[in-house]
Amino acid sequence: MTSMISQVNWLAVLVAAIAHFVLGGVWFGAVFAKAYARSLGIDDRPAVKPSAIFLAGPLVCGLVIVGTTAILMRMLALDTLGGALALGGLVGVGYLGAMTVNIAINPLFPRPFLYAAVNAPMFILGSLMSAAILTALG
Repeated sequence: MTSMISQVNWLAVLVAAIAHFVLGGVWFGAVFAKAYARSLGIDDRPAVKPSAIFLAGPLVCGLVIVGTTAILMRMLALDTLGGALALGGLVGVGYLGAMTVNIAINPLFPRPFLYAAVNAPMFILGSLMSAAILTALG
């Protein structure tokens, strides 16, 4: 496995993680901002400026997710767009989407299904996008 890690194009991982971060910013900050706030039960509160952890956290987590996907791509010898998208879809739906639903069914979430409906597609799309970027940048 160590040799697989050394074969990863870490610049591609960084580019894909930044793209995933930007996608999340547009998704949650603009396109679905109201639905996201409603899913959390905070749609009646004024918007607040996010702190550093709310910006750095998703970027770091994205680096871990994309890095893991890149390692899996190397381990599975996936170097075609089709193979990458298959893995991106599997990771997106099977891990990220399922985990998002699992997090949402916490009794503290007032609208768990709305939360899952807003969040899971972004993670699935981000996983597909990241896998495509990793393949394109090799």
